[in-house]
Amino acid sequence: MKKTNNGSTSLVSGASETTDNLPGKVYFIRHGESTSNERNIFAGVLDVDLTAFGRLQARRAGADIKNKGVKFDAVYVSHMKRARQTCEIALETSQALNSPDIPVQIDHRISEKSFGIFAGRNLNLLRLALGYEGFEEMLHSHNEAPPAGEKISQVYDRAARFYEEKVVPHLKRGETVLVVCHQYVLEPLALYLSELPPTAYKHLKLPNGKALSKEELVKFRDKESGGAAALRKEINDLSIMWAILIYAAAFLLGSLVRAASASETGIPSDIFRSIIVACLAASTFYTYLDIDFAASKRKVTRTVKSVVYLWMLARWGFGLFLIFSGLLYQSPADLYKVLWVLFWMVPPALTSPVLSVLWGGNLYPSAILSRTLSIVAPLALLATLRVAGLPINDSSLIFFGVILILGLAIPGAIAQFWRAKSPVESNHHSKNWKFIGVLAVAFMALATGFQFTPATFLGDLFSSTDTNRSLACLQQLAIATLVFISMRVLAVLTSVFTKGKLSKAEAQDAYILLVNPNFFLWAALFIGVNAIAQEVKYAIFWAALGFFCIPLIEQILFVTSFSNEILRETLRSSRVATEDVKKLFLQLDKDGSQSLDRGEIMELLGLIEDMTTGERSSEEVRQYITDYLFTILDSDKNGTVDLAELEEYVSAYGLVANLNILQT
Repeated sequence: MKKTNNGSTSLVSGASETTDNLPGKVYFIRHGESTSNERNIFAGVLDVDLTAFGRLQARRAGADIKNKGVKFDAVYVSHMKRARQTCEIALETSQALNSPDIPVQIDHRISEKSFGIFAGRNLNLLRLALGYEGFEEMLHSHNEAPPAGEKISQVYDRAARFYEEKVVPHLKRGETVLVVCHQYVLEPLALYLSELPPTAYKHLKLPNGKALSKEELVKFRDKESGGAAALRKEINDLSIMWAILIYAAAFLLGSLVRAASASETGIPSDIFRSIIVACLAASTFYTYLDIDFAASKRKVTRTVKSVVYLWMLARWGFGLFLIFSGLLYQSPADLYKVLWVLFWMVPPALTSPVLSVLWGGNLYPSAILSRTLSIVAPLALLATLRVAGLPINDSSLIFFGVILILGLAIPGAIAQFWRAKSPVESNHHSKNWKFIGVLAVAFMALATGFQFTPATFLGDLFSSTDTNRSLACLQQLAIATLVFISMRVLAVLTSVFTKGKLSKAEAQDAYILLVNPNFFLWAALFIGVNAIAQEVKYAIFWAALGFFCIPLIEQILFVTSFSNEILRETLRSSRVATEDVKKLFLQLDKDGSQSLDRGEIMELLGLIEDMTTGERSSEEVRQYITDYLFTILDSDKNGTVDLAELEEYVSAYGLVANLNILQT
C-alpha cells in the first residue's frame, strides 16, 4: 500500500502484484440504463429503477455472456436496484451460474459514488451553473467532491479494497467472478487494474449493459482516456452544454450576413427546403435515439396530459373562431394576422424533448405529447386552411408533408429500430456522437437566419426611406413580442395554478410544450406564396428570431435560479455550529458595535474556512459569496449585519465550510 496525494491509503501497488497471471477470470457489467440516465440527471445514491431500455441492455449483456460460454462461481452486486435488476436479468438470460446454489452477494463498497446535493440534479444545468471546467473539477477530479458527496479517490479506495478482499481470492482458485455495479465505481477500478493512481482518473462514459472482462475494461480505459476519444467527448459535452447558445448565435450570424450583404437573393427554395429536411432528420434521429416511446407513454400522467391538451384545445378554439368569423382576413393584406393566429395553433416543436433534457424537465411528457400533437395537429391545420380558403399553395402543402415524413417519421423510426436491435451500441453511439444532432440544428438555424432575414432589414429597422417597410418591420416586432410574451405568461400561470398537482419536472415540460411552437411546420405553410407582403416577411423573420433566440434568455433565467438553489443547498449541507460563528463574530467585532460590514463578513467566511478545511478560497470566490450572503443577511438594509441577523440565518441554513465549491 501507499499514500495518495490527498493522504488516503491506496492499493495501487497491489493490483499488479496480486492479480496478474492468476488463473481465474472476472467480468464487469455497468447496470443498464436507469430512469436517471434517461432524464440526464445524477442518480448517485438515489435508488432508481431500470428503464425498459435498460432491461433490454441487461438481457443483451446476458446473451453476450451466454455466447462466450462463461460460467460464474461468484457474483457480487451493488445494493442499488438498478444494479440488482441488471444482475438478475443478465443471469436469467445467460443461465451462467455454475450452480443454482451460488448466492448473489451484495457489497456496499461497489455502490455508486455519492454526488451529495447534486443527486437528482440535471447534468446540463449543473455544467452551466458551475462552468465546464468547474464541473469537470468537482465531478471528475480525484480530490474534489460535490457538497456532501464523495471524492473519486475515496471511491477508488473502497472499490480496490472490495476487489482485493472479495474478487482476488476467487481468482487465485481459478474461479470466474461477475461484478455488477456502476460507472463511477468501474472507472476508478479500471485505473486500479491498470496499476494507476486515482490522480490519473478520466471520465470514460462506460457503456451500459455490456459485459467486459478485466482485460477489456482496461483496454476500454486506455482507448477512451486520451487522444481522439477524449477530444470527441469534450466536443460532445461542450456542444450539448452550449446548444441553445450555438443555435441563437448561428441564427444571428446568418441573419447578419444576409442583412449586411443586402442580398435580394436568398438560398434557392429547393436547396433551402432540402437543408431544413436533412437537418431536422439528423436532429430527430439523435433525439429519438435516447427516447423509449413505448415505455414513455406509461410515464406521462393524466394531469400533465390534461393541462397540455386543454391549453392546445383552447388555443384551437380561439384560433378557429378568429379565422372563420371574418374578423381577421378580408384580403391578402391581412394574411399576417392569420399567420400569427396559426402560430398559436401549430403543435410543439420536435426539439421539445431536447429542451426538457437540457433544462431539467421530466422528458416523458415532452417526448410523447410533442410527437402526438405533431401528427394530429398538422392534419387538422391543413384542413382548416383549405376550408377557410387561405392563400397557401400546393408546394407549401407538399413541403409540409415532407417535413412530417422525412424530417420526423422516417429518422425517428430508424432510431427506434436501432435502439431495439442494438441497445448497447446505439446507446454508446448516442453518448459519443450526439453533437452531430446539435450541429445539424445549428446549421439549420444558420440557413434560416440567412433565408428569412429581409435584405433591407437593417435599413428598415434604423434608417429606411421606405416608410411602409419600416412600419411593417416595427409592427411585426411588436406583434411578435406580444405573442411570445403572452405564451410565456399563460404557461407560467399554468404552472402556478397546477402547483402541487404537477411535479417540478412535469411543470417544466408543460412550460416547454406551451411556449415552443413548431416554427418550421408553421413557416412551411407560407413558403412559396406568391407576392408575399412585407408584413408576412417580417412576421416570419421575427418568429424565427424568437424561436431560436428566446430560449437562450430563458436558459439564462433557469440557470440563475438553479445556481441560487444549489448555492442555498450547499450552505445548508455544510453547517458550522452557531456557537462557533458567534465566537468568530465577536472576534471580528472589535468595536463592540454588534454588527459587521461587508468586508468583515468576507473575513468571517475566511475564518470559517480556516476552522474547517484549513484552506482559504481565493479572494474573488469569497467576494462572490459575500455579495450573495450580504443581500440576505442585511434584512434591514442598513449596510451592516448584526449578530441577531447572522444567528437567525445560521440556525436555519448553516454556513458553507469550503467556498471553492461555489465558484461559478
